[in-house]
Amino acid sequence: MWFLFRRAKDFNHCPSILTIYSTFNLTIKSKSIFSQKEQFSDIYPVIIRDIIQAPQPLISSVDVTDSSINVTWTSGENPVTKCKIRYKCLNSESWTETADLPSSVESQFVIEGLQAFSVYHLRVSCSHRFGRWSDWSNETRVKTSESLPSAAPSLSYYVDSDENSRNQQLVLLWKALDVTDAQGLIQGYEVSYMPIKQPSLKKTFHTTHLKVIVPVRSEEYEVSVCAYNSVGCSPHRRLTLDASRTHDVPALKSLWVYSDGASLWVCWEHEFTVVNVSEFAIEWSGTTDREHSRWERVTGSTFTARLPGIEAQQKYKISVFPVYESLCGPPASIFADLQHGALLDLDRFRLVNVSRSSVAVQWTWREAEPSVSVRQYRLVLNGPLETRTLTVFPNKQQHLFLQLHPNTRYSIHIHGETTAGNFSKASLDVSTLLLDYDEMLRFAIPVLLLLLVFGVFSVLTRTICREYFFPFVANPRYSLIGRWLLDPHLQGNGSICTLKLDRVFLPEKSVIQLERRVSLSDHEDVLPLKICASAGRTAVEDALAPSGLPEYVDLPLLPESLGYVQTG
Repeated sequence: MWFLFRRAKDFNHCPSILTIYSTFNLTIKSKSIFSQKEQFSDIYPVIIRDIIQAPQPLISSVDVTDSSINVTWTSGENPVTKCKIRYKCLNSESWTETADLPSSVESQFVIEGLQAFSVYHLRVSCSHRFGRWSDWSNETRVKTSESLPSAAPSLSYYVDSDENSRNQQLVLLWKALDVTDAQGLIQGYEVSYMPIKQPSLKKTFHTTHLKVIVPVRSEEYEVSVCAYNSVGCSPHRRLTLDASRTHDVPALKSLWVYSDGASLWVCWEHEFTVVNVSEFAIEWSGTTDREHSRWERVTGSTFTARLPGIEAQQKYKISVFPVYESLCGPPASIFADLQHGALLDLDRFRLVNVSRSSVAVQWTWREAEPSVSVRQYRLVLNGPLETRTLTVFPNKQQHLFLQLHPNTRYSIHIHGETTAGNFSKASLDVSTLLLDYDEMLRFAIPVLLLLLVFGVFSVLTRTICREYFFPFVANPRYSLIGRWLLDPHLQGNGSICTLKLDRVFLPEKSVIQLERRVSLSDHEDVLPLKICASAGRTAVEDALAPSGLPEYVDLPLLPESLGYVQTG
């Protein structure tokens, strides 16, 4: 490729070809290396003064305050007429440019309205009265100085009560100031608290932590917290609280931790109440170094967070606090490490109860180092017509499946979810009942009562009917006396004699004993009687030895005036 150029006008002297006032027509000629064919481009006019570029400037010095930067630069031997500065904060993606600044061989400019204790990147570009702007100077990095913190820490609290010892502890936690509010390196925090009714008991101390626990009594307190750096203190955050009152910020419903190999991930569930949680405060520290805790804050709509800076051989205690403005709830805590994730394992999965339309299962959690890092556990119920799934957290140790079909077989599993896939932790098979015990009782009791009522009614009906419609008639054939009376051999001459038993019977009751006598001969059928009195009864005996069992008959009392009467 060749560049051929010619002057638009005739010239008489060669050195005058290339001046700032020269104008050329530029044509580009190209030649193919295969076909050796030449080709020319269109003609482009070139004005020398428009393509001259100013030399690159050099930033020579920078002076900073907490809100400004004074920049000094040089533009080389060739004088320039104007320059401009571009700058940006370290965490910003966009540049900010100043207006064109009048310049000379050495120039300076003060950039104001900057953020204290912040890193900025600077560049300078210059230009002649004509031509192109110079390339941007090499990037210069500078940091503004510290200033007083501009905002007070965001303070929250809750009162932890021990019912057994009746001791109360006030837990104070606050959020670290943002870089824009800290305006420097925060060296610590000043905390003070005092009973309102006893100002002389005010206590003040300094700490580098974001949480403190102080003993209190059931009364009102005034608490204040401020942050300080090398320049001074921030505004104080003051709270007036009543340690005897309870608050309505509940703890987390569940908490779990898993590892992805490089960091720990925390996930949780929170029960929605009338108090809307504005954010969650996450604290984690090594079990061998509890004094150095790290904190992370996430919004109230976030339910998972990544914990940075986790060491491989360290065991951590992780706590999550729900925060609502100046109130916070008690923390939920769990232990974990980078290799295993949560140091808990699920154990003893068993069936608790089964009915016609429900199945209850139960399990336990134990502290252990699981063989794999489990992202989460899921409880799964499989049936012929449906499948149900729910996530299992350590706070949950049993579950009741409702609205199941009667006399149906179900399979219940607990699955562990890992980065490599899923595995079955435990399982069991169960069949629902055809009828519940309560339903059987509701069915059996009325039937039994009905049968009982029917039986009683039948017995009563039979007794009453026999008494009134079928009365009992004595059969003389089943009685010795009756058989004796009906015996035809004992018929007399038609005379009836009545014996007057005077002063023989005892006053109340007497008994007559009748015995049958065997005849002495075929012609002797007379039955002689012998009447005798004894202590307690009067007996009528046969003169001979009895041939059968005696029969006793109760007789009514006879009046004394009764004598012998003969008829017939």
